[in-house]
Amino acid sequence: MAYQFIITVVGFLISLLVGAHTLYASNLPETDPDYSRLLEFIELQDLQDPLVQFGAPEVEFDHQLNRENVAYLKQDQTLLKNIRTKFNSDTLNWQLSNSSKRLLVVPESRDEYAQLFEQYCLTAVDHLLTRIQMPSPYERIVTLTGPLPTIPDPQQKNGITAYLVHNLVDEYVEEYLFFDKADDQHKIKIKLSNRIYDNKIGSVTSFLKIEADNHFEFVRAPYTLWQNSAKNPFNVLIVPIEETLHLLMRPFTETAMQADLVRYKPAQLEQAQQVVDDWMVVEEAIVGGVVWQLMPEILTRFLRKDSPDLLADVLSEREELPRYRLLRPAIQVVTDLGVNQALDLYSNNPLDFKSMIGPSNLSASN
Repeated sequence: MAYQFIITVVGFLISLLVGAHTLYASNLPETDPDYSRLLEFIELQDLQDPLVQFGAPEVEFDHQLNRENVAYLKQDQTLLKNIRTKFNSDTLNWQLSNSSKRLLVVPESRDEYAQLFEQYCLTAVDHLLTRIQMPSPYERIVTLTGPLPTIPDPQQKNGITAYLVHNLVDEYVEEYLFFDKADDQHKIKIKLSNRIYDNKIGSVTSFLKIEADNHFEFVRAPYTLWQNSAKNPFNVLIVPIEETLHLLMRPFTETAMQADLVRYKPAQLEQAQQVVDDWMVVEEAIVGGVVWQLMPEILTRFLRKDSPDLLADVLSEREELPRYRLLRPAIQVVTDLGVNQALDLYSNNPLDFKSMIGPSNLSASN
């Protein structure tokens, strides 16, 4: 649903932009299970707590949130007056001393809901892998029940772990230091936190390391996070299919990115970011095109539900976001080629697929 790509360049980071089960293809039960009750759970009121930590905080500076925090501090005259009183001074000296971001999750505490969502994910992914005849990228699909203090090491060679949670929350924390120039020992720390519920239903994270000699290296995080709550229930049902396709297509996207990076030799971070952004739009397109072909059969088979209205609503929602700007032409291309043929095309040469859904193709068809 949401992707994340992190570029590391000589120490700098920029943001571009889930009981264990082993999963194999061809594992479908003889009788199709019915997960229609899952829709009832998804429509329940969201849980906002307990919030637990997923990995350690990372140093990060967010310009927009920083401006909001500074504005908040300037408007809180009571707080500023109290600080002036403690310093016995009309003049305030202060600075931002630390900023960080961490991922918080709300585990699913309702047993039936958790079990039903986990079983649906296993079944949906198994259906996908059987349909497209590709191997599973997963070591396990597991419901997260508590904090995960240490995120798995990206260098590990095991398969991906999909952690299933109820909600995902980004927490941005800034620490401001007020001080007295005449007395270095007299300091007051104020900590402000912003929690952002951004409907990031799923995520796959990759890292691109650019070294001084323009050597490019890709590393994929060994985990993905899937949320079981959303305003539109269809977005929850789509997550295991969509994120699995992102994991399967990501190596081919990275190959295409690397070719462009070598060709263009970006001298600035913004240029590298543009290459990544452009190709992530293409990956969203191939993934979305396949999803739109497969979800109707998944909904009919496992939820006993027709899909046209649900599909139309989600398509309209996504078309408002820039990263899905090539989704509609991709749906048409995948429809024309067929699911497996479209995936084969992307796997062999993403550039060929990109040329079929790009602006030139759109203008020629209008």
